[in-house]
Amino acid sequence: MEISVVGNVNIDLSAFISHSGNSEENRVREMMFSIGGSAANTAIMLNRLRKNVYLQGAVGKDQFGEMAIEALKREGVNTEHISRLEGKTGFCFSAVSADGQRHLFTYRGVNEADYSIDESSDFYHFGGIRPDQIERQFKNLRMPRFSYNPGGIVTFERGPQVAEIAARSEILFVNESEWRHLEKMMTVKPLIVVTLGAEGARIENGPLVDAYEVKVLDTTGAGDAFNAGFLHGYLADRKGSNCLQIGNLLAALVVSRPGASPTFLYNEVQSLASIYKVQLPSYE
Repeated sequence: MEISVVGNVNIDLSAFISHSGNSEENRVREMMFSIGGSAANTAIMLNRLRKNVYLQGAVGKDQFGEMAIEALKREGVNTEHISRLEGKTGFCFSAVSADGQRHLFTYRGVNEADYSIDESSDFYHFGGIRPDQIERQFKNLRMPRFSYNPGGIVTFERGPQVAEIAARSEILFVNESEWRHLEKMMTVKPLIVVTLGAEGARIENGPLVDAYEVKVLDTTGAGDAFNAGFLHGYLADRKGSNCLQIGNLLAALVVSRPGASPTFLYNEVQSLASIYKVQLPSYE
């Protein structure tokens, strides 16, 4: 199966900060640049799970655009459908506290520009982009199979439009506060997957599947990794509970390391799955 992940591609600057009572100036313990953006993170994680993945989105004709393309190529993600546009590449500054929690400051840049997408994939996952962008991209797609993770900015700014697109999707990925905002707007509901941070995740009206206990270093990218893990199970026709387990497994791997898409090998996924008795689909 050919999968396309469509949406935000950023460069992340993560600052790991020390605890301080000084309200004006705080010391940074460590800093790192990395690839980021909800779509890029999800594509990287699907690639780690040995899926055939295309990333579709846009970067600017600037140094950060070059950095993003090179980082994605190193990850083995197919970048042939990423547009290079006049303007600035998306950028996210993340301040990460000692307990791994983060505050994000995002510049969306050309992520919000119009770009066309290739229509040959079997399944599309849209990450972090506006409903009107998806509507324009749908003009080239005939009854697409897709999932949607709008993210907080889009959900709270464009709730009714998000609800309209979500009603046509197979899966809507949201966190608890996003779902509370959208729930009353939706008359037609797809499969609703609600992430609950350190508690775990659930399918709406279903039981909670607990998160796996790991030492948390950085929660950036956890939701994107969860989405990749859930889709890995879903596209292999696994039961919802197993899809939630696989999502939680990928999220646990990500939060235990710094950065939104930290490096790990497939055998590390298998090892953690063995510890927690999570059944993984065979890879294609």
